[in-house]
Amino acid sequence: MPGGDHRTAYEIGYELLEKTRRAYFEDDFALMESAFMLPHEHVTLQGWAVLETREDLLMLFERMKAQFRELEVDEIVRPLRSAEFVTPFEILATAESHMFSKGRRVAEPFAVQSTLLRCGPDWRIATANYCVPLTTAGISGALMPDAFPSEIASGRRPPSAN
Repeated sequence: MPGGDHRTAYEIGYELLEKTRRAYFEDDFALMESAFMLPHEHVTLQGWAVLETREDLLMLFERMKAQFRELEVDEIVRPLRSAEFVTPFEILATAESHMFSKGRRVAEPFAVQSTLLRCGPDWRIATANYCVPLTTAGISGALMPDAFPSEIASGRRPPSAN
């Protein structure tokens, strides 16, 4: 790999999954932010958005933390099902997300397909496609608000668009 990075696509993908998992449980937005590239393409079954600003990412982070608190999530297991280099600077990865509270599943597992891009020496999540069933315990709503702050500011979507 360029720059002497000899990690596999799987190792890079797993590192980003672990970083975001830790960010939620440690309430560390800076750690979460370090895993994402802005702008960030964000897709769910409810719609599509581009997170353009730090405030957009913070909103997503806070909404997901609130949902985890409501569901009493104390563990997230995300096996990486595939991770392949498309180019030396791009990885396509697919993981499954499983959420538990006291050893019991609290939401249906769902797949997340991501594009990881190398940004200088770091790898970041550039796109994420969350295949969350609309019936999955509030997770789908937490992932896709009516509008993100940058959408409201630009007039692309009003706060009550969905």
